[in-house]
Amino acid sequence: MRINVKTTIVSLTLALAVLTVGCGNSNTSGGSAKGDSKSKYGTLNVAYFPTSFKSSLSTVANVKGFYKEEGVDVNLVNLQNSSDTIVALEEEKIDVNPAGITNVLQAIEDGEPIKIIGGSAQAGGLIVTLPKNADKFKKLENWKGTTWATGRTMTGDFVVRHYLKEIGIDSNKDLESLDLGDDLSIIQAVAKGEAEVGYITANDTRTAIDYGLELIINVDDLEHAYPCCRISTTENAIENKRDALVAYMRAVIRAYDFILSNREETIDIFKDLTHQDDAYVKEVMYGDFASAYVPDPAKAKVLNYGQYLKEATAIDSTDKIEGSIDTTIFKEALDQILEKYPDNNNYKDLLEAYNEFDQ
Repeated sequence: MRINVKTTIVSLTLALAVLTVGCGNSNTSGGSAKGDSKSKYGTLNVAYFPTSFKSSLSTVANVKGFYKEEGVDVNLVNLQNSSDTIVALEEEKIDVNPAGITNVLQAIEDGEPIKIIGGSAQAGGLIVTLPKNADKFKKLENWKGTTWATGRTMTGDFVVRHYLKEIGIDSNKDLESLDLGDDLSIIQAVAKGEAEVGYITANDTRTAIDYGLELIINVDDLEHAYPCCRISTTENAIENKRDALVAYMRAVIRAYDFILSNREETIDIFKDLTHQDDAYVKEVMYGDFASAYVPDPAKAKVLNYGQYLKEATAIDSTDKIEGSIDTTIFKEALDQILEKYPDNNNYKDLLEAYNEFDQ
């Protein structure tokens, strides 16, 4: 049976956004990153999730004024969850969506004219269990016959299921899944013994520890830098607003460098936006299980992930995905940034990533 993720929150990527950004709607501006009224490249409407760490690149680009500096006006549009972003893209109420991947790929396979042009986040999930079970369940081959609590539409869920399949364990037949959808419910289920293992996001590592659980598998160790949120747009925006999209990507690339180079200021930005304490933000942004916030589209990784969705019947086919990943906008923006900052090692790393995953 195909999993319908179009009407649910796709993954850990927006769990925090749903809880704390719910005051917005698809017609409500979340503010503006506008410069003067006659920007060089025009205006983009961009979905805005200021309290979601997964869209950190877009948020930091806004807070630091990089959009204005790169010559594009950005109208920030508050949306409640990832389902809203797909509808807003379809109805062209937004030009750019910096969140989600599963629902984006499903919409593409459903024939929507959506294009992936960049990345927002990668990895950021982990497995937890009671300390007495830690040694056993650190190995996936010992999972057969167990119950695991998970969010059935979370990105890392599909990655774990794929690697179970690789060792001969059918996640739909050989273990029981509790589809709980949010970290706290999953943590509580494992703590109570209702499930032996649980998949959660990096947002709640401290909560898991507070409940007496042990963090046993970093899903990034199963597949390094597996793709999470992507930056998507529409065919119409690429045709009519390409220069603005390139400018947007330049700003996001600069945000990538800023997050890596200015940890304390980045932590302060998200403490202010999320009203979380220093330790929480530091763990989510820079901890051992944290996502990496990388603007590279990572085409090869997205194609792999599409196969995982097909394996899990979340999509029926992957036929349309490859043709809906446009790496040229990111590359044009990166080339322009490298021309201006040729000695910046973070930008050089992005070029290496592009050469590895986007050719």
